[in-house]
Amino acid sequence: MMLAALPLEQPIPCSVSSGAEGLDLHGALVPDPICSFYMRVSGHGLRSHGIHDGDLLVIDRSIEPRSGDVVIVAHQGVFLLRPLRREGEQWLLEPQRPGEGVIVLDLESFDRSGLFGVVAHAVHHLARSPSRRR
Repeated sequence: MMLAALPLEQPIPCSVSSGAEGLDLHGALVPDPICSFYMRVSGHGLRSHGIHDGDLLVIDRSIEPRSGDVVIVAHQGVFLLRPLRREGEQWLLEPQRPGEGVIVLDLESFDRSGLFGVVAHAVHHLARSPSRRR
């Protein structure tokens, strides 16, 4: 897919809340607070999925997992952040590093699978704030 460039003289449309309408960022990102929690990403393994080191993730336990979703799983005593893939009747966690194997999940038995939830949003900084400069 190709994107057309806008002429430099043409303003770029954007929407800015005046405050009169009210912007509820929490409501937009966390529609079901009882089933949601946050985690911070450490590492660069999921950049191809739009998830960067330091991102704040909103994980929703009420979302039914689908092939292609990024999920949080407890596996062998650690949390893993991995893309989920379905092959036939099997659910797999895709490897993130060369030499890693896939991890087979049993999503029919949620308690045994270790699946904590589906990543609904990844919030990342585009500009460094003074407190994040290194």
